[in-house]
Amino acid sequence: MRPWRKFSGILLGVLLVGLAGACAAPPPPAPGGTFYLTSDMTYLRDAAGFDGHVMGQLYKGDQVERLDIRETGWWRVRSGRTGQAGWLPSTLLSPNPVPVVYVYVTQTVHLRECPKEFCPALQMLSRGDQVQKVEQNDQGWWRVLVAQSRNLGWLPAKVLAEHLEKPQAKAPEPQYYFVAVRRLTLRREPRLNAAAITLLQFNDQVEKLEQNPTGWIKVRQPLSGGVGWVPERYLGTTPLKSPRFEKPRKKKSQPPKPGQGETPLEPEIM
Repeated sequence: MRPWRKFSGILLGVLLVGLAGACAAPPPPAPGGTFYLTSDMTYLRDAAGFDGHVMGQLYKGDQVERLDIRETGWWRVRSGRTGQAGWLPSTLLSPNPVPVVYVYVTQTVHLRECPKEFCPALQMLSRGDQVQKVEQNDQGWWRVLVAQSRNLGWLPAKVLAEHLEKPQAKAPEPQYYFVAVRRLTLRREPRLNAAAITLLQFNDQVEKLEQNPTGWIKVRQPLSGGVGWVPERYLGTTPLKSPRFEKPRKKKSQPPKPGQGETPLEPEIM
């Protein structure tokens, strides 16, 4: 054999070996490392394949530790949430944390074992607690994973919302008073010489609207709808059995006319 042909044969052999090495599948990655589930839910199995028995469940965003690898694309992992170890497809895992969408609980409610009101309660949830949706049924219930406790259970969909609205401020309770004297004039302004609107009777109920620093209260009489001012001292917080005694206001005394006696004092109606 000529020398150049021998050299060509050796060179061709080297090239073929190199090509075979380049086409060979890369070695599987070594065990270890932290990964995150990308699907909404999957099962941990006791064998590397879909025919393996289910051992537990994982949910989107769950963190796992890789323990073993099969060339079939299945990894053995340990759940960071439950501590269970099992097999699942490696295609469902990412080395980067997976964002999870949470919804809010809008009122105090029990997390239940099954989607019925009579099912055993697992946990009491309060307004503002966050949960992750796992599945839902046709009866208006969602299976959820509680963000803080990682408990899994069912909640009525009506108590869940994507955004938590600020609670509206409650209107103050109406404050009522009762006329504590025989008669009381409801006036247009908070002064004694203001025009009269109506005359209130003993134990008439009025609603407080506002108050000024001079001791007058603006009130509304529910019966007539009249609104005006009265002195606070003539009102009570509860009905009375009898009117309070109010010392009558004295009118300015005038000298008696000839042949007449002194004018008797009369109470002044407010």
